[in-house]
Amino acid sequence: MSSHTGSMPPPASFAAAGTPQLISRPPVTDDELAIQCTLDTAARSSTGVFIYLAFWVTITLFSGVAEQSPWFTGLNAAALGLLAVARMALKHLLPVLMRTHRRQAEWLFNNLMRANALYWGCLTGFCLYWPPLAPISVIMLVSTVGFCAGGNTMLAIHPALRLSYPLLMVVPVVIAEALNPNQYNVMLMLLQSIFAVYLVKSSRMVFEDYWAARHAQRLSDERARELEVASLTDGLTQLPNRLYFDRQYDYEWARQCRYGGHVAVLILDLDHFKRINDTHGHPVGDICLQRVAAALRDSVMRSCDFVARYGGEEFVVLLPETDQAGAADVAQRLLDSLRRIQLECNGTAIPLSGSIGYAAMVPTAGWNPKALIHQADKALYSAKAKGRDRACAPDA
Repeated sequence: MSSHTGSMPPPASFAAAGTPQLISRPPVTDDELAIQCTLDTAARSSTGVFIYLAFWVTITLFSGVAEQSPWFTGLNAAALGLLAVARMALKHLLPVLMRTHRRQAEWLFNNLMRANALYWGCLTGFCLYWPPLAPISVIMLVSTVGFCAGGNTMLAIHPALRLSYPLLMVVPVVIAEALNPNQYNVMLMLLQSIFAVYLVKSSRMVFEDYWAARHAQRLSDERARELEVASLTDGLTQLPNRLYFDRQYDYEWARQCRYGGHVAVLILDLDHFKRINDTHGHPVGDICLQRVAAALRDSVMRSCDFVARYGGEEFVVLLPETDQAGAADVAQRLLDSLRRIQLECNGTAIPLSGSIGYAAMVPTAGWNPKALIHQADKALYSAKAKGRDRACAPDA
């Protein structure tokens, strides 16, 4: 039997170590929400990874700029292509990086997105400022407006990119227009200011809707988890109840059918508990059950062991990977812990003891899982018949 070195988890998390006890989805943490937001943003923005390169190549080819300035066209196409490839590569690596190097991954993703916006904004501003590129200045400006609107939809959910992405794309254009403050450019700057206000307000709505939905889902998961834990917890003792024990027992039986380990079950019944209720009243009986539950929880020391209230004054203990001798040791420790409970009512000491039946076996596929519990139950009756305040194994 494995040594017992820890203590039982509290009721809200009384799942055995390494076993998926609760069916409801655990609510996500703030860090998990932030990670998911970045992943969602990356997924949204991936649809337009190569659109900047495609626009630039199309505009320059059909306008004749590619023929007039091949080096300028080619260098910018190469830069936009490299940005697109880098973004696509990061998108595929991001789920792993966000869990292993989150801060670095976030920094890389955010700044790669900003670099893309700034590069296109500078390219558009240069087209507006340099006279030889005047033939494509209008279409570049219209493209930039479209990219700002698209980025507003794609990236508005991300707090770090919601405003910085369109801002970095628009500012270089405004600077280029300000360097040549004619009536046309002043009009453009005014229109861009109005458009920027619109982007800020509309992106805020998308941002708030996204995060409201995320927080609502988390609240729903929290409520579902609380309800499930409540349904599996005994209200008086705060131990797992019989429903939870049955679920855990089925899981452990199936697990040991695969791995060939022992499973032991102990059933404990408080001795003469009806007499305590009749003599001192049910409130005192409830206190007895609470004290017994605490003593049992403290005595079952491995995180994988499992104690539950079986019903009335009966408790049950599940011991994975524990043979008959190990179960006998645990049973004796439980009996000793009951005897050490000091309880009195109106100056009268209330002695507590219990009878325990225990059994262990190596589960085999095809066997009835209830056979082990039946053996422990028979052993419990044997302990009672032999005088109580003792632990018995099944008769050979």
